[in-house]
Amino acid sequence: MESNGDFLLFLGRWHLVLVHFPIGMLVLAFLFALLGRWKRYAVLNPVLPFMLLFGATFAIIASIAGYLLSLSGGYDSQTLSFHQWLGISAAVVSVLCWALYRERPATAGGFAKFRKYRFGVLSLLVVLLCITGHFGGTLTHGKGFFLDALPERVRLFFGQQPEELPVLANVQEAMVYSDVIQPIFQQRCQSCHGPKKTEGDLALHTLDMLMKGGESGAALTPGAADQSELYKRLVLPVGDEKRMPPKGRTPISADQIELIAWWIDAGAPADKKVSELEQPEAIQPILLALEGGGDPSGGDPLDSLADIPPPNTETVEKLLAKGLKIIKLAENKNQISISAINYSAFNDADAQLVAELGENVLQLKLGDTQITDEGLQYIGKLTQLQQLHVENTSVSSAGLQYLQSCDKLRYLNLVNTEVTDEGVALLGKLPALQDVYLYQAPVSAAGIAALARSNTELNIDTGSYQLPALPTDTMVY
Repeated sequence: MESNGDFLLFLGRWHLVLVHFPIGMLVLAFLFALLGRWKRYAVLNPVLPFMLLFGATFAIIASIAGYLLSLSGGYDSQTLSFHQWLGISAAVVSVLCWALYRERPATAGGFAKFRKYRFGVLSLLVVLLCITGHFGGTLTHGKGFFLDALPERVRLFFGQQPEELPVLANVQEAMVYSDVIQPIFQQRCQSCHGPKKTEGDLALHTLDMLMKGGESGAALTPGAADQSELYKRLVLPVGDEKRMPPKGRTPISADQIELIAWWIDAGAPADKKVSELEQPEAIQPILLALEGGGDPSGGDPLDSLADIPPPNTETVEKLLAKGLKIIKLAENKNQISISAINYSAFNDADAQLVAELGENVLQLKLGDTQITDEGLQYIGKLTQLQQLHVENTSVSSAGLQYLQSCDKLRYLNLVNTEVTDEGVALLGKLPALQDVYLYQAPVSAAGIAALARSNTELNIDTGSYQLPALPTDTMVY
């Protein structure tokens, strides 16, 4: 019996091949019938009965194979039911079309009077094929497979609203897994790895299923994000066939990846509140953003970013070749974040290369690199820059003068740099600056006080503590 079951499944899997024969032939028959309504193309009509017979035959065979495949399970029952009965209906209607189009004597009974409606029946068949194909694609690739590939404006025209993470009233009182992490999985992952579809035998709709893993083994290694298969696939380079979510699906944001890494490194707890976990400095603004649903830096949401041309491909390839990490910040937008986390040799010449990307660069992470004040003159050309990390570098007050043209800059990390009171005074002239970090920089209390007076809304962090290192700070992607 077991061998019979395997053989039936083998036959069922041919459904994915066989189903294309009737679709192609029946749609082609519709086009021939449409053209054949004009006298100049009437020569096409005699071939229609053969085409419809071929299509109807393979529609029946494909339906049988599809039924055998459905017996293997693993599909959403409601979607499967729609696909199955629509497929059967399409097969029945294809047989009816063949009967209506085949040559018969004019006196061939009462059935002949329905022949005048045959093109309408054939048109109905094409509609059935399209709807059946939609549900088939949903079964194979998950919900939203077709619509996710449409441009954002087209999806909005058809009434599909963009998914948004829930806004938390008090993020510190929220449960880490159920309120912070699970909504990310639900929004970005469960169309392929959820209760309705378990690609690779991996489901993420419950913590138990996540811990169970899939065909590739364990998805999580609690306490070690860099050893977790799930996290590894989230940070693979764009274009890698194993990167998740795959190309054509809504990408996961850099901040969402950081939240997942933070949760895994904390042991992937199921029953702890955010306030119960250690919160490194880099994760705090991301958590705070969950209370307002906006950009962690406190500005406009990423969804409101302007439509600009994509970054120069040649320049991007040169930076990637050096080991820099480049991430798009929002779906269907061309603004990017650049990180030198894997390229500590980043220098002033590299900064000149980054400057070629101009308005595309919104976030730049150059901490622990070889950049100097000379390099900042190129960074100053990034007029749309919003976040800049130059901690643990030789940057000094002289270099900050080049940032005066960065009037969108909201976040600046100057930890353990050579910036003095003279440089701090320049920061008060940056109109959008909201957060500046000056721990271990040779800045006096008087300099800090003067900066605070120049911008009463500015958050000035002088530390007196050692900034904790994230596991991702030493991660090689």
